[in-house]
Amino acid sequence: MEAISLYPGSAGEIIQGKVDGRDILISCPVNMFTRVRVYECDNPEKRFQHIKSSTLLENMLNRWGYGHLNSTFDIEIESNIPLGKGFASSTADLCATYICLLKLFYRNFDIYEVLKEFLRIEPTDSIIFREMTMFDYKSGSFYKGVGEYIKFYILAFEGERTIDTVTFNKSKLPSLDDISDLYTKVQEGITNKNISLIAAASTESINRNLKRVSYDVLGHVDALKDITGGLGIIGAHSGDMLGIIYDDKKKLEFALQYRDSIKGYKSHVLETLRRNEYERNYDYIAVERKR
Repeated sequence: MEAISLYPGSAGEIIQGKVDGRDILISCPVNMFTRVRVYECDNPEKRFQHIKSSTLLENMLNRWGYGHLNSTFDIEIESNIPLGKGFASSTADLCATYICLLKLFYRNFDIYEVLKEFLRIEPTDSIIFREMTMFDYKSGSFYKGVGEYIKFYILAFEGERTIDTVTFNKSKLPSLDDISDLYTKVQEGITNKNISLIAAASTESINRNLKRVSYDVLGHVDALKDITGGLGIIGAHSGDMLGIIYDDKKKLEFALQYRDSIKGYKSHVLETLRRNEYERNYDYIAVERKR
């Protein structure tokens, strides 16, 4: 008895801040993946290398009345999503683990248990939704669909620092700025398929969060954006990653000559995933939008 699932990460957040007094974020899935295998065995050992996924497995079995089976399941995880850098690796692991359990126990995806059980473990990224969603990532008490995921390209730069999401969000941080204007801009960009508006909002969101998290190479990335025809900057609001947004794959390909130009930073060539892509090509199951 076993199940396997793939789930994508994200490239930081498009925007993060306060809207109507709530701490929210909006993000997109990208073509980095975690592969999770949950299977029966007599002596589970590998799962304890993955504490968050192991905790979710135990909590879900208890929730569903199968707690007595906890010691009979192990977890294997293979991933090309960098850990602790802002690519939503933990959210991807939790989602893939959860989907494996749905398959094993013939259950349906339930948004309420997803939000409750994931947030018991850590703040969660909005890639759990099937469309771009404004999401209260700390309490899960609010989410609002913005529109279908939209295609754009990213040259991302990953730094050496590792940031633990749980520790970061529990630390004494400056309050997030109001980004109601940026949310409106993203909403308009999604409606009109205008990547420039989305990129402008993302860039400003990074600038407004500098008091919470610093980026040593922001100036360098901004200069590369201008040289290569990028539209804006996207980044991790609790991680060490910045990326340049492109609406044209040829511009991204031109930018690749600069991919090794930032010393100490690893580069990633990424693209966002639209719903038809991840549902057709990757065993990606996420929450349906509910009003």
